[in-house]
Amino acid sequence: MPYLMGLLAAFEGVALIVLARRVELMDVMVMDRTIVMVLGLALFALGMALFVPVFPQLRRTGERPMWRMQVGAAVAVIAISLLFLAMAAPAIVEGIGTMDKRYSVLATAQLFFLGITALVFLFYEAAKDRHKAWLEWVGILASCLVMTEGVVIFGLRGDLNVHGQLEAGPAFMAVIGIALVALGVIEVVVFNRRREGTGKAIELLDWSGVAVSVAIGALGLYALTLVTSMTLDGVIYDYYWLLAAGLIPGLLGPLLDYTQTMVADREGPNMDAGVITTIGLLIAIPIALIL
Repeated sequence: MPYLMGLLAAFEGVALIVLARRVELMDVMVMDRTIVMVLGLALFALGMALFVPVFPQLRRTGERPMWRMQVGAAVAVIAISLLFLAMAAPAIVEGIGTMDKRYSVLATAQLFFLGITALVFLFYEAAKDRHKAWLEWVGILASCLVMTEGVVIFGLRGDLNVHGQLEAGPAFMAVIGIALVALGVIEVVVFNRRREGTGKAIELLDWSGVAVSVAIGALGLYALTLVTSMTLDGVIYDYYWLLAAGLIPGLLGPLLDYTQTMVADREGPNMDAGVITTIGLLIAIPIALIL
């Protein structure tokens, strides 16, 4: 997975170099063609740093140095994405025109997804059981998607008016975004619980995994009860933006709950709790849409 994420980041770097042009982030900064090319070159170098250890000839130089290089590259990609998310604003691209803030945020958030996915899987140790390893892989990927939605919401923060449903300021969206990132991080920790030494710690992580999954699903369900058009910083968004914002955590919550339940090999009440909450979250999705 880190190799694939690195290759994709390198491709994005090449695209930035080839298509480089003047970009103005309104009321924030102006990047001329040279700066954009340098940014593309940096992404290409970081992407290749993640990708090149796949070659056996390079791995002979030492597993640990290669791993450290990959971790550093993944952290750098995340840092770049977070920097631009913090400065998120409408952009004027030379030869193309004005891009709404939403598209700038989505473009940067996918870079965050590449970096965080690569970083998480660099620390992941696959289970010996192939079935468990597959479920953990799915769960960890879902956790990265939860974190990515969190940074999207954080990047879009602004004066929000869900027509006839809710009015809030930038702080509301910032808190929701940070909460989703934090919940995604906790999920990643839960999926790496095999490193914990004591049975009590493992059991505590199991139950915290259920609670966090339910919290993620509940945030999605809450958003689904509000589905309608909305205005964000004076820009009108159609209903499907809020629908997508609710469906993603609404579906990822039960998926995370299910994968954790199956991986943990729970028995009796523990297994029942995981299955019941998973089914309950899925059943609640159409109910939330109707309300």
